[in-house]
Amino acid sequence: AMAKKQAKARTCVPRHLARLVGVLLDLKPPRAQSLLGLLKLLMKETAHVVKSNRASAKSLQKAWSTSGRKRPSANGVINEAIKALKGLISARARPQPGPAYVLETDASDAGWGATVYRLSPTNRKGREIHAAALRWTPEERQLHITAREALAASYGTAFLVPRLPEVGSITLHSDSTPTVWAWRNGSGKPTISKAARQATSYLASRGIFYQAKHIAGVDNKRA
Repeated sequence: AMAKKQAKARTCVPRHLARLVGVLLDLKPPRAQSLLGLLKLLMKETAHVVKSNRASAKSLQKAWSTSGRKRPSANGVINEAIKALKGLISARARPQPGPAYVLETDASDAGWGATVYRLSPTNRKGREIHAAALRWTPEERQLHITAREALAASYGTAFLVPRLPEVGSITLHSDSTPTVWAWRNGSGKPTISKAARQATSYLASRGIFYQAKHIAGVDNKRA
């Protein structure tokens, strides 16, 4: 029982930190580096504040002061991080007004594919609106299939969502459990984390509510 509890503790911290670290990495590199040099305890406290939906300058500064390290010069970066984090929190907190869509993505050894469908008011999948597919680059072809699945979701978002005239919410359907997990919680794998962050940050910055759902491979034929 103790070993199981310790294993759970080890996995919880990266999961809680993944989203925050991703946002910080999206800031200007020199300023992000000044934050990433902070103590792990400091990052953990900050992630707790964000996870609790209490992202404000006062709450973050209070959490950061518990580390015992004063960083007045970091205030500008704090405010940038808060702005980005609030965008993520508000977009994920509740569905936004507007049409709802399903984005199905898949990856193979040859390339990736994605299709987007309109959802009816009763959550039934309607007709296909748009589809996209491309072959992998030589570098991408060398990646593990799990990483390619995450890239498929990211590319599908980038290619298809801009074609939609109005979007209230997007539900990702993927037969890749790690990809769904990364959209929900982030990932400790750099390639997967970056791909998921690019997609979710894109949606959040446009006020689009997003969620991810795992589907069986047999139900993911079109993508």
